[in-house]
Amino acid sequence: MNILKNIHIMAAAALMGIGTGCTDYLDVSKELSATMNKEDVFSTPSYFKRWYSDLYSTLPLYSETGLGVNSNTYKSNGWAIYSGELVCSNPNVLKYGQNPYTPNSSKHNRWANCYERIRQAMILLERAPESMGNANDNSDARISVEEMRRYKADAVYLMAYNYFLLFESYGPTPIVTEIADPTDSNIDYSRASVDEMVNYIDGLLTSLLTGEYANILPETIKTGTEDDTNHDWGQYDMSNMVRPTKAAVLALRARLAVYAASPLFNGGFKEALQITDKDGKRIFPDYDASKWQTAKQRLEELFSFANSKGMHLYKAKADADGSVDPNKSVYELFQYYNDEILWANAANDYNNTLTLDMEARTTPGGITGGMGNVGFYQNIIDLFFTDKGLTIDEDPDYKENGFVDLKNVCNENGHVDKHIFNMYQNREPRFYADVTYEGKSWHKQLSSYPDWGFYGAKGGASYRDNTMYARGGYLLYKFNNRTLLNEGSNTKKWARPWIYFRLADFYLYYAEVCNEINPSDPNIIKYLDLVRERAGIPTYAQLAAENKKNIIGNQDLQREAIYRERIIEMLGEGNYYFDIHRWMRAGWTQNVADGTYAIKDNEDKSIPRYGMDYSKPSVLTFDSSRNVGKVFNDAIGQGSFYNRVVLDNYPWKKAMLLYPIPYNEMQKSQLIVQNPLW
Repeated sequence: MNILKNIHIMAAAALMGIGTGCTDYLDVSKELSATMNKEDVFSTPSYFKRWYSDLYSTLPLYSETGLGVNSNTYKSNGWAIYSGELVCSNPNVLKYGQNPYTPNSSKHNRWANCYERIRQAMILLERAPESMGNANDNSDARISVEEMRRYKADAVYLMAYNYFLLFESYGPTPIVTEIADPTDSNIDYSRASVDEMVNYIDGLLTSLLTGEYANILPETIKTGTEDDTNHDWGQYDMSNMVRPTKAAVLALRARLAVYAASPLFNGGFKEALQITDKDGKRIFPDYDASKWQTAKQRLEELFSFANSKGMHLYKAKADADGSVDPNKSVYELFQYYNDEILWANAANDYNNTLTLDMEARTTPGGITGGMGNVGFYQNIIDLFFTDKGLTIDEDPDYKENGFVDLKNVCNENGHVDKHIFNMYQNREPRFYADVTYEGKSWHKQLSSYPDWGFYGAKGGASYRDNTMYARGGYLLYKFNNRTLLNEGSNTKKWARPWIYFRLADFYLYYAEVCNEINPSDPNIIKYLDLVRERAGIPTYAQLAAENKKNIIGNQDLQREAIYRERIIEMLGEGNYYFDIHRWMRAGWTQNVADGTYAIKDNEDKSIPRYGMDYSKPSVLTFDSSRNVGKVFNDAIGQGSFYNRVVLDNYPWKKAMLLYPIPYNEMQKSQLIVQNPLW
């Protein structure tokens, strides 16, 4: 392992102490452990730092869509399973997509944990002294005035972020402005309105920019000026990666404004408009077009700051001539800290091929340590563009019959894979970076099986058992590090950041916001095309100039293009569920006559999830001595893997646009009203 990889791992390991919780040590929901009191916590630096560290324990673990979805529900990415963005064949995880939920049975609730951390932050802000210890103490036995101000500013940001986590799941929830005794049975809070909650969160963030806590947070974690394409992690303060910065504050403030302007929270959910609290106050507002203007302003403030700090979309140079290599760009973006990142966490469920976490769960069975059970349905596969920048319905050269020899751009040696289904050739770089498909060779050549690929169909080496198989016929590949192989002297660990906010995310927000304000705004296509250009596909400006496709100026067509681009670009990063809900596209049906979308009344229905037929053999047979596919038949039919079938029907009703407030929380309160239709 070279020294750079060592730096990555050490930096991530150092950060884990900040980014992970310590609730076993000090459970703030119980106020105090059996042997401690607040005086100890707020007079002893080591105890105080543990109290502070636990504020980070609610940060989402969006990297986790395997077993942890079942065991660590409030943090993990169960949202990807609910929405069908990802599928895991483990029955304990798969059930969350297959089965309906109710306020009494919903498992991925953030409510109690977020409020515990909000309370903990409030106590810190109230009780923390100006400093601890004195100048003669060693560094572990003191906290300076400057350090304490930073801890307090961090706590304000984490309060805002916890409220945002509540908002994106449940809509507006109660705002707690006093530190009351949690054992007091008379404590009760009604829900804030959307506008009240958005303004409150925005106010907390504003206090970090221009108010009481201004000029305390660092602007970014960058400490040097080297080109990030050199992968020089030394130019960043990696030990403080997850701690908030001004960049993170501006990004969260912009995301909040985009959510507030979106249909779900801005007059689009008609049943929500009828909800009032016990005093008759409406919880959800009528449509307000000015909220799009606010979102635009917040995004422009973020971009102005990012530009001033040299932040940009990550682009990797080709080795030969220095030109941008889109295949490397869309891969390396997630492997190294870089100047596209606005906020990230070193604590995630990748990094190690030797564990049962996501690296193993997205590695094909048959490779040492591979479990291969987290992947995609066909619904997601069909969204990727072709290399012409067109949808599969628009590209006349797209085929779903026959086979081809196809070079694997992700393989270290550019291996030419044999007998690959035509569906998978001539697709965009993000497809190859994100998806493992039938017959695709692995990125590292195994010494014993140099041609080894992914064979997930019946009889294939990648199908292990009824918990470890690719249910849709595909595996998630996006975040895997291509130097890892759990065999011999190969690299087995690779620390990488998990990105919460990055510029491409906000460029697509900006295109969306501008389109809702004025569909003729040239910034719509400009920012949409910046993302497409990095992805290595023709831009919409180019397609229009070549008379291949023209969406420019058409609000509906631009909206569809933005939505599709966002789903592809942000795939697997924790956005999909919340995007399709705020757009009110979760559970939508399309009007064939005019192409418009609508959600029907609160009727129970199901949404089909398609995939290749993993229960059937592919057109390959296997030499058991080498696991190498041998062509024996080009026919595709009912007996073949290469045939779309309905694998699952996901339950849906309109109430699911917002997650239900937990039944046990409703039972505690006389004032809280439930979300609509539950």
